Amino acid sequence: MKVIYLTCWLSSPLLLVSSQATAQPGGNLEVSEIQKITDPSQGGFRPFIQFSVAGQVMRGLLDTGSSDLNIPKTGSEFCRGEGEQCDGRATGFKAGSLDVNKNQTEIRDLNIPLNATFTGGAAFVGTFIESSLQVTPGGKEVPVRMGLVESGGVPPGQVSFPVMGIGPIQGESAQDPYPNVPARFKQDSLSKSNAYGLYLGDFRSPNNGSLVWGGFDAAKFEGELKAAPLLKPDGNSLPAFVVDFSSVGLAPSRDTEGGNNSQGRPNRQKSAVSESDDSIPWSGEFKSSVFTSRRLDNTRVPSYAQTSQRLSARDLLQRQQRGNLLSDDAPPVAWLDTGVPEIILSGRTLDALGQRLGARPGPQGEFLAACNRIRGMDLTLGMNKDNVQVRVPLDSILVAPDAGSGAGEPGNAGRGNSRQPQGGRNQRGPNKSQNNGKGRGGNRQGGNRQGGNNPNGNGQGGNDNIGNGPSPGAGAGTCQLALAPVQGNGPTDIPVLGAPALQSMYVVFDMDSKALMIAQAKMNETTTDIREYIPAGGN
Repeated sequence: MKVIYLTCWLSSPLLLVSSQATAQPGGNLEVSEIQKITDPSQGGFRPFIQFSVAGQVMRGLLDTGSSDLNIPKTGSEFCRGEGEQCDGRATGFKAGSLDVNKNQTEIRDLNIPLNATFTGGAAFVGTFIESSLQVTPGGKEVPVRMGLVESGGVPPGQVSFPVMGIGPIQGESAQDPYPNVPARFKQDSLSKSNAYGLYLGDFRSPNNGSLVWGGFDAAKFEGELKAAPLLKPDGNSLPAFVVDFSSVGLAPSRDTEGGNNSQGRPNRQKSAVSESDDSIPWSGEFKSSVFTSRRLDNTRVPSYAQTSQRLSARDLLQRQQRGNLLSDDAPPVAWLDTGVPEIILSGRTLDALGQRLGARPGPQGEFLAACNRIRGMDLTLGMNKDNVQVRVPLDSILVAPDAGSGAGEPGNAGRGNSRQPQGGRNQRGPNKSQNNGKGRGGNRQGGNRQGGNNPNGNGQGGNDNIGNGPSPGAGAGTCQLALAPVQGNGPTDIPVLGAPALQSMYVVFDMDSKALMIAQAKMNETTTDIREYIPAGGN
């Protein structure tokens, strides 16, 4: 499906107070459609957005884990480097770049240097500019500061693309904070809040996701939006969308009409996994040493060490016997980050999941399990002392095996998304900046993790055939899940709920109230009910 955008007239905006809604006067909000790509040559589970800068169209990663909009400069050293996708000649996919010789009156050099180097070898060097941004064709133009990348590049074998970072302004890479895209929308009265509602939807579905700037889509989730306050790291800023992480578990999938039922899910096996079954043969730990470190070479990386709580062996065992597999070897927090193509859990938490699923590590540390063990099972995630709970179908986070497709070929045909891939193996670690070519998205997801057009570890694609084809390093009937361990044991090494988890959530990212509003997503919902979002207190 082609990426399109909508502008919606609202008849019943809402004021959210303590998760309750009251009607407010109507407004006019823009809704961007989000394209989803699972082609491993482009990094796996990736959400992309189309936008225009000074009238020039580009496509880039939609990234809640960084806060800057970064775009390459046409004809620059960066666009001539290996892995570039500025013009499409290298990979067959054109992500776009900014030609500063066009519309010169709309581009202003701010004389602020851009110089970022990331773990994994990627580098952005250039300058900050201000130019007009449109997030919908024909929509209102907003003057926004952005990074113009002139040199640097990504490591061999990886590809690059523009990145639209929409995290908190405290997470920006510049020394002095500035209004980024969501903040500028509020500043210029395009919305009443520094907030947006995000719906990725099932990555196997041909339907695009959506982002409502200053609002949310009430048709896309079950029940009520519930609050998960943002947590401050050591210090007084809020540089990232990090919340309390209280539980991880496994449960039989629910058969709900239009709810959290996975597309094309086969018959349930409700007895597939026992939450307290210790009799399952265990095949070894998922060793973090096979992964590239997620820590950035940046002194501003936030630390959440103050949240850590060590449990006695007895208390930890009792908690696991009650079905909560969350261990204490990482801070009990989670970063909701669309730019990460995996669900990243602490090592011992991942080991506990693996034990209950009879999983084993692959040659590159992949999480491999028998397909019939994960069919009909959900991963359960609890946040804010379990006041927020969501279920992620395991068959929705399966990694596609490599069918030998090139970067310019349709990336999701087997999952129903017959589209060109939208970006590269660009990845960032736990801080405010994106990392093009970082270890998790590049060396593992895009490099060692094999994938192409076939979904879910299947020879032919589709959930009815789960297990009919091999995964990397696996035999027939083995599926690879988009699960990985936190690398390292430092205070900045924290769990991340990346795009595979966020496809099962509807999230309003509310910077005004310093909270996330979360509900269970209806993964394949096509109806819309756009509402305006006004934070508690009417900020």
